[in-house]
Amino acid sequence: MDLPEASISHQSADRLRIKVASRKGDAGYFTNVVKSLSMLRKFKHLAANPLTGSVLFIAESLDSGEIVVYAREHGLFHLTTAEPPNLPVMHSIVQPVASIDRSLRTITGGKIDLPSGIFFALLCTGIYQLARGRFIIPPWYTAFWYAFGLVSMYVIEKAAKGGAARQAD
Repeated sequence: MDLPEASISHQSADRLRIKVASRKGDAGYFTNVVKSLSMLRKFKHLAANPLTGSVLFIAESLDSGEIVVYAREHGLFHLTTAEPPNLPVMHSIVQPVASIDRSLRTITGGKIDLPSGIFFALLCTGIYQLARGRFIIPPWYTAFWYAFGLVSMYVIEKAAKGGAARQAD
């Protein structure tokens, strides 16, 4: 039996996206893949997108090797692996921060992201230091400065995304 070729398009500690380009658009195939893979173990999130030809896995301590072996043994796909690309050091720093951001959004129902949480923490630090009459490190004005900087970056980022979305319309 000839299995469709698959490739990893994204992988981190708790997320894995596998693309099966040859089956792109085949909703029945991807429904079967999700149904079969859901028997492997309990995932936080397991979903396929036939339009993009991909399957997304989210789980604690995600083991891509386990998924690859299961998929091959159950006739779902054959994963072709290539050497992982050399990623900049910043990528390894940003991944855990992005994971914390996703967790915070999940816990708060999407109302607070990491920049918002840091903003409120710094703002509260500044208010607390003013109320206590303490002018210790970090001084209240430093906490306010950082809080303002975070909000400024957040607003600029949202404006840029909104402008790009409007240009696409």
